Amino acid sequence: MIGDIFLIAATMAALISSTITDIKAKEVPDWISYALIFSGLSVRLIYSLIFSDFYYFIYGLIGFGSMFLLGNILYHLKQWGGGDAKLAMGLGATLATKPFYLENSYLPFLLTLIVLIFIIGSLYGFIWSIILIFKNPKSFKEEFSKLNSQNYKIIKILTLILSISLVLFSFYLGNFKLASIILALLLLIYPYLFIAIKALENIHFYMYKETEKLVEGDWIAKDIKLKNEIVFHKKELGIEKKDIDHLIKLGVKKVLVKEGIPFVPPFLIGTIIALIFGNPFI
Repeated sequence: MIGDIFLIAATMAALISSTITDIKAKEVPDWISYALIFSGLSVRLIYSLIFSDFYYFIYGLIGFGSMFLLGNILYHLKQWGGGDAKLAMGLGATLATKPFYLENSYLPFLLTLIVLIFIIGSLYGFIWSIILIFKNPKSFKEEFSKLNSQNYKIIKILTLILSISLVLFSFYLGNFKLASIILALLLLIYPYLFIAIKALENIHFYMYKETEKLVEGDWIAKDIKLKNEIVFHKKELGIEKKDIDHLIKLGVKKVLVKEGIPFVPPFLIGTIIALIFGNPFI
């Protein structure tokens, strides 16, 4: 009970602080994530030593390891930034086990938390995208038309074939017929959603950032040149600290970076729902 109270307090403090900085500066300071990881594992270890319940600490390690794996996968897929991944590791350390006041569920608490974060994140991303479209509809329409006329025919043909196949196959699925038809419709829409997201990225998510304000994990949008000589090649993953220090020494003032939608708010909302209701799916 005491351990859970400390862990929940640390988690909420970290998530609220991270949400504020993510919305304002579009970054999550590493020290918040590291402090959360350290707090989670430390509290669990101290509790285990005092009450001889070492599963409490072991589950924390498992939770941290699970979120380390998930965070790195999503980071390499460019779905999360480095700050999001590190914050997720902190949640794995603190919320690896069900809080004492919640009833048992057929799903592990950490898995419930992950599902809630992704559901909230999807809704949040959809609403954010709609707001951005209405914010500058003319630019969005022009960019969407330009991208739509480019090389996306293969994606459209493949999704059309898959959709038709699913509809035909649905007649043999009985109770799953409706789900298959819905999935087929979603597949038809997917290419246009993909193009819409790319259009929004091109309009809203590229900006110049002062080199001294770069943080590890920032995505550099293009090669950096100094006096017509490339001093930094764009990487698939985010920039590293040694690269930032090198650019500062070279005197590079600003670089073009690709920003994303601040994703910490879904972390906060999903965690609050999980802590209050536990598993809302049953």
